[in-house]
Amino acid sequence: MKKIFKIFTILVAVSFAFVSCAKSSQKAVTVEIWHTYNGSQEEGLNKIAEAFNESQNKYFVKVMAQDYTGFADSVYNAVANKIGPSIIFNYGTTAVDYANEGLAVDIRKYIEEDKKKGDTSMQDIIDSLPPAMKTDVMGFADGGYYYLPGCTTGPVLFYNKTYFDQLGLNPPATWDELEKVSKTIYQKLNIPAFHADGLVDIIQTLIMQNNLGYIDTKNKKVTFAGDKMVEIYQWYADMCKKGYFSFNTIGRYASEDLSNGDIAMFSGSCVNDQYIQIANGELGMAPLPRAIGDNTFYTGWNRGPIFLMQSEEVNRGAYEFIKFFLKPENNAQWAMSNSALSPYGTTQQLPSYQEYLDNLPETKALPYVQANLDISGSFPNVTGSAAVRRYLEEYLNNVVDGKLSAAEAVKKLEEDCNKALNNL
Repeated sequence: MKKIFKIFTILVAVSFAFVSCAKSSQKAVTVEIWHTYNGSQEEGLNKIAEAFNESQNKYFVKVMAQDYTGFADSVYNAVANKIGPSIIFNYGTTAVDYANEGLAVDIRKYIEEDKKKGDTSMQDIIDSLPPAMKTDVMGFADGGYYYLPGCTTGPVLFYNKTYFDQLGLNPPATWDELEKVSKTIYQKLNIPAFHADGLVDIIQTLIMQNNLGYIDTKNKKVTFAGDKMVEIYQWYADMCKKGYFSFNTIGRYASEDLSNGDIAMFSGSCVNDQYIQIANGELGMAPLPRAIGDNTFYTGWNRGPIFLMQSEEVNRGAYEFIKFFLKPENNAQWAMSNSALSPYGTTQQLPSYQEYLDNLPETKALPYVQANLDISGSFPNVTGSAAVRRYLEEYLNNVVDGKLSAAEAVKKLEEDCNKALNNL
């Protein structure tokens, strides 16, 4: 996070759009949302803001579209000078930086105030998250609620169904099956079978499914750097060295390699369903392996509102809007606008949301995310957590390249991760 520069004027994107509403008035407290959405996402956000503005007259939500280039710096500098937005949409790891600088709002106090008045709606929404996913909300170092998921996407296994049918194979449901299937494909077709597009997510999944823990937030250290982690690194490196897995793509993207027949399958974001066009074959999709033994885990990607510090009355207005935004009917519309899923049980019970899921085209990958959503988990949003993700991939890369043994890599991995968690 860049240092705060005290300036009189913050230059932000010149072009912006805002939601207008007949009920707005000069007396209403203005709550600004800055975003870089377009298309159906921007339209969906505007509609929810308009509905909120129509529903009451105490707060007025202004939705402002910004240029993507320089967005992060513009937001940070503006918030630091208390002239920026109250809400942006991003991941919990981004909220960490704002919280550490005292620039994010802990909404627990508003939830408690509501509960004293008999309004448990926001608490009920949060409580309806899958247990493993609550870490994304509650995993900040001080236990604060600075961010909430808006919708969920996740990784899916994409594969060349024609190749699989030709060889009499089924998509792998376990990691052992992934190895066996990959060996057969390599031996029969002479191409790497599997590529991890988003390698760190696969490593984290293997860590959790092996029940290694992740970050001890109290003692600020990682818990996974033992013999089993050495086995994980060695196994993955061996798969690459044998040619069963590809570590780097041939083209620009894994979706391109699958389309061209250079690999037989890859794990990647569910949004890839719109980019894969297999030249000589049929696309298949399947969930990623759910478990090792009795240990289940799936990485869900949750992008949602971050509460940024302004005045007390504006902060309260931002909270009231997000409470409205996460009402089942509104959250369902937001998930649909993003071609994503809602992680909230409160939304999932809505008939219109169920209809949305039941009528997804066969070409969409979301059902394969949905298949694992019940075990979807997340990781603590603490100082250094982003660096831990980076080191997990970096040191596996060193093992695959032969620069370090798996044991050496895990030893250095532990050292660097713990330094990052202690801000050293």
